[in-house]
Parts: sequence; C-alpha cells; structure tokens
Amino acid sequence: MAKNGNVRKENFKNLNISPLDKLKRRKGKILDTFSGAGLGAINHPASWIDECVPNILWAVLVVSSIDRMEYLDVFRRLIENCFENLPKRKELHITHNFLSVASEDEFDVMMKPILADKRLHETLSTLLAIETLPDRKHWERHLKLGDKGAALRQLAAAIADVFDHQSEKSTDIRWLKTLYVVCCRDQLTFDISLKDKIKEIVDFPNFGQQEQVRPSIRALELGLRQIEFQLEDAEKHWPAGRQKMAIYNSEAFWQQMFNDAPCLVLSEYPSQETAPADVLEEISRLADVVSDHYMKTITTTKADPRHEAAFGLALYAIQLALISGSLGHSQTDGRVTLRTIVETFILLRYLTQEDNETLWLQYRKYGAGQTKLAFLKYMKQENLPDFIDLAELHRIANEDRWMEFQDIDLGHWAGANLRKMAELAAVKDVYDKYYDWTSGFVHGQWASTRSTVFVNCLNPLHRYHVVPSSSVLQMPSVLPDACKLINRMIDDLNSLYPTLKMRLSAYKVMTEPEPNEKIQVVAVK
Repeated sequence: MAKNGNVRKENFKNLNISPLDKLKRRKGKILDTFSGAGLGAINHPASWIDECVPNILWAVLVVSSIDRMEYLDVFRRLIENCFENLPKRKELHITHNFLSVASEDEFDVMMKPILADKRLHETLSTLLAIETLPDRKHWERHLKLGDKGAALRQLAAAIADVFDHQSEKSTDIRWLKTLYVVCCRDQLTFDISLKDKIKEIVDFPNFGQQEQVRPSIRALELGLRQIEFQLEDAEKHWPAGRQKMAIYNSEAFWQQMFNDAPCLVLSEYPSQETAPADVLEEISRLADVVSDHYMKTITTTKADPRHEAAFGLALYAIQLALISGSLGHSQTDGRVTLRTIVETFILLRYLTQEDNETLWLQYRKYGAGQTKLAFLKYMKQENLPDFIDLAELHRIANEDRWMEFQDIDLGHWAGANLRKMAELAAVKDVYDKYYDWTSGFVHGQWASTRSTVFVNCLNPLHRYHVVPSSSVLQMPSVLPDACKLINRMIDDLNSLYPTLKMRLSAYKVMTEPEPNEKIQVVAVK
C-alpha cells in the first residue's frame, strides 16, 4: 500500500498553500487567495517560470554555478555598486529587458561584480546561445560562446534549479530583484514601524525567522512585477531621454528553446500488473461467503427489496473490485470502478441507517422505472448500440410488475443527491475523500484526461510540457481503498443480516512497484 496520509502530505507542508477552509466563496465559486483577500485579481504577469525566469537568466545561471553564500555576496556587491556608482539607477533594473536600454557604461557598472568573477564567464557565455535575449549586445562585449549544445544543456540544468518558484534559489533571485527596487529605484517607502521588515530584506537571509521572511519576500516580488514589466502607465512614467524599452516577449525565448532542444521522455514507463493473487483469491472467497449468506437468509420467494438490495449492493462492489484487480486496478478504469464502489457504499449505508421499508421499495422501483425508460427509448431508435441486450432490459423492467403499470420517476428516488445522502448517513468524509477526484475520470475532465494519457517532457527548456504517453500509464492501485470500503459495506450488511465474520485483509501487505533501473531518459524529437 501507499505510505500513510501524513507522510505523503509532508512534502507539501512548507509550500505556503492556502487551506480550503480559508478560501472565500462567492456565487458558486471558490476564489483564489488574492481575490478572496480583497487584493483584486493579479492581472500583470504572475508566472514565475513563463515570464520572470527568461527575464533574469543571468542570475539563474549564477546561482547554478557557485555556492549560495558566494552568490548572495556577489548579489549584495552588485546592489551596493549600483547604489553608489550608477547615477541613473532609478531608471534601470537588473532584468534583461531593462539592461537592454542601459548604455554600455551603465551595463558595465551594474554587472561589474558579476563580470569580475572569472569563474562565471563560462557559465554566463550560455546567454549568447539565446537569440532573443534583449541585452545580448552587452554580454557579447564580454563573453564568447563555446559549444552551443553544451550551453543549452547547462541552461537546462540551471532552469531546473529554479523551476519551482518557492525553491531556495528562486527565492534568492526574487530577493535580488526586490532588493534592487527597494535600494536603487526608490519607489517604495516604508513606515518607521516596519524597520525590522526592511532589515529582513536587506540582511536576508541572516535576520528574522526565515520561515516567515522567505514567503514575505516572494509576495513582495510578486507585487513588484508591474515595475519589472512596466505595465502601469509605462509611457507616462518612462524617463525622458531614455531609449524606449521594447515590449517584453518571453515566449520568443521559450519558442527558441523548443526549436533548438529535443523533448525528453523515459525509455519506458511502469506497466500494468495484475493484483497479487492472494488479494484476488480473498476477494473471490468473500463473494462466495456473501452469496452463501444470502441463500441462508432468504425468507420468501416474493420480491424482497431490503434483502435483495442490501446483498446486491455489497456483491456488486465485490465483483467490481475483483474485475478491477484482475485488469485495471492501477489504471484509469480502476478509478472509474472505485467511484462506483464509493456510490454503492453510500447507498447501502444510507439505506441501512434509515432502514425504512418505503425507502428500500423506492430504491427498487426507481431502478425498474429507469430500466423501462431505457427500454422504451431504445425501441424508438433505428440503430441500437451493440452492447444493449433488449431482452435483458425487458425482463428486468417487468420482473416485479408488468411495466405498463409502472411509473417512471424522473427525479431521485430518495429526494436527495449522493452528497446529501452521504451527509444524512454520516459518511460525508468518504464522499470527500473519494468521490470528487474519481468522478473526473468518469466525466472526462481535463485533470483526469491529462493524468491518463500525458507524461511530462523532462526537458526544463520545454517547461516540462505534456506529451502523449506511448504506453498505458500505471497509477497507484485503488484496491486497498476498495477493500476498506467493502469491509464497511459488510459491516452494514452484517447489521441487517447477521452473522458475517469475514473481512478483507490481504490488501494490507500490498506494496508499491519497485523502480525499474533499466529505464533511461531518451530524446524523441
């Protein structure tokens, strides 16, 4: 089985994710964090990887080349040098788009601490492989490109290091950008009461609680991107006498990377395997036990809505688990199957808890009416679907009563949807755990489609975009969850028709597949 929930959630503990119960709702929509906080939608470029990384590639390369304390020291010296020796520092920024409108002297002053470090020259020469780099002319005066293929590989490794906008190296670059605006552009003013906040920025990462400082730096940098990209009243505030800055086009960089570098995928992906034999054998044995108990608890040959529905729902779930284990428990159809098992579990729990003769009958009559409706619709069609057995539909529709005497209920038999039934049956936790995500596979929602047929290209220069998988992808098995739900269904069945002692347990020793060390990364373009 997969690791327990707390262990699996540990990887996301420090990612500054807003909890669901903290998000505001409005008119059937859960608002994003910023809109919900009354900050309004962020309309300026908010994508770190799409827009921001291509605009500060020189720093991306630097942080990938030397130790952290060394590059942080270089960044500080850069800011100090700009503050002290750059007369028009308020008009500029350390991003490629602003550097493109700096004079040669201004560029050389700004980049002096960087270019003075000879260790960085080979790494920074990678910039010359980028045809669309706005300030390429400046870097060409100081650097020379070697092998372009090697340069692109180095650039890929560097971008991989900062792909996560909350990573340490990404945060350090975002601090550098923020520090320039705070110290050199003089566009921010702070109340004296915030002096410690300023000190946290200036003395980063040596002052303050970094668990709080790092997120605050990222939030501030996000808000300052309107300056970086000159989005608000750019013409109005652009300095007189300064060459106009070209419209920023980050996609030109990514398009070149797509053209120049291949897609990378794994040579093969883990394949589907049948569930362990002991698990399947135990599920099959449970089906026999439940079937035997059904026969022992029959009290009449007349239609018995309570008896037949209770055993029928349990056996249906067991059969679904058995089929899934034999074929698709770790594929898409396993998720579709689990969704149905969840629904049968909620139905049985609701019916068991209410244990109302009228409800048991309504459940059965609704099913017969839906069968009648389907039969009559198919009778109107010229070409029937191949999977339809009209004789079976006719037999079920007439099984309890001639269907001419049956109404067709177009609403819900219980007057409540599944979510409401889960609430009434005190199993909303099960609904929340399983139903939403598995329903996506039934309805063909984008996330489920993406999870099923696409894999990520492993080339950072392609932004890890998705490409079709050449094989059916293996997913975590649904069998452990299916077995847990079935055990709870047997509990309900046992409360209605004691005594059923058998429960599933073999699934508890299921393990995750071992990694295949023969799998390699290969180019497909």
